[in-house]
Amino acid sequence: MDLVTPSIGLIVWHTIIFIMLMFFLSKFAWKPIMDFIDKREEKIKISITKANQVRKELKHIEDQKNKILKETRVKRDMILKEAIQIKEKIKSKAKEEGMIEKRKIIEETNKNIQIEKKVAIFKLKNKIGNISIQIAEKILKKELDKTDKQNKFIKELVDKLY
Repeated sequence: MDLVTPSIGLIVWHTIIFIMLMFFLSKFAWKPIMDFIDKREEKIKISITKANQVRKELKHIEDQKNKILKETRVKRDMILKEAIQIKEKIKSKAKEEGMIEKRKIIEETNKNIQIEKKVAIFKLKNKIGNISIQIAEKILKKELDKTDKQNKFIKELVDKLY
């Protein structure tokens, strides 16, 4: 039964060794271990704090990026709308100018046609007049050849005219 129940000497020696071990550990090992653990804990706290700050900064930067993107989208939409309006204005202005040019060309063409028509009518009247004169001249020559009296009379009339 000695194995199950320890003797008093064994208990005393174990107690002395345990106390010495505790003293030795507290003097040489625990303090550096505890200092290392405290430093490590402090570094972890600092790292967590910095990570939270970085996370907040990233969130702030993300918010700014989203704000800038929204502003640029709005500006892009405004520029596109303005470009479409300018395009429509240019189209309508070009149509109006085209219509004005078309009207001017039509008016000039009508004027030219009227002038050419008047010139053609004038030339036609002159030709008809010349032809009538030639016909009348031929008829008169035939008639006048018949009599000398009439020739003298016609010469007198012609002389009076000139």
